[in-house]
Amino acid sequence: MSKKDNVKKIKSYIDDILGATSSLREKLPSKISKEKELFCEILQNLHFVNSRTMGMKHDYKVNMMEYDDPFYVSIENLFQLHYTQEQRNIINWWLYDKFLPTGEVLILTDKVTEDEIPSDTPEEIWDLIQEQKNEKKNNK
Repeated sequence: MSKKDNVKKIKSYIDDILGATSSLREKLPSKISKEKELFCEILQNLHFVNSRTMGMKHDYKVNMMEYDDPFYVSIENLFQLHYTQEQRNIINWWLYDKFLPTGEVLILTDKVTEDEIPSDTPEEIWDLIQEQKNEKKNNK
């Protein structure tokens, strides 16, 4: 059963319960969900561009780093306007250190519990940054 069919079924149940005709619409995205979506898209694109640059250097001996550097500096400056140093450290770790050229992937662990901290996707990095932001608010 498709999503559209499920929505129609739910609408008919609501109509039966209310004894009137109702209408359903999709929830409007919140500011935070739009921000998360944009953040994840930015990280995904930066990761792609960085991987492409490193691939060009490794595979074709073409060094695009000097060419790309002003773009990265501009983006890092924008991050500096919005994120704390700790949050930028997490972002930079994910972008430049987590995924090794050998194909290995580094794992982020909690220093106290030694539990693995989910950090494979931009969404998980977003959640980690939001968690850190909330901890900072609670400590004030």
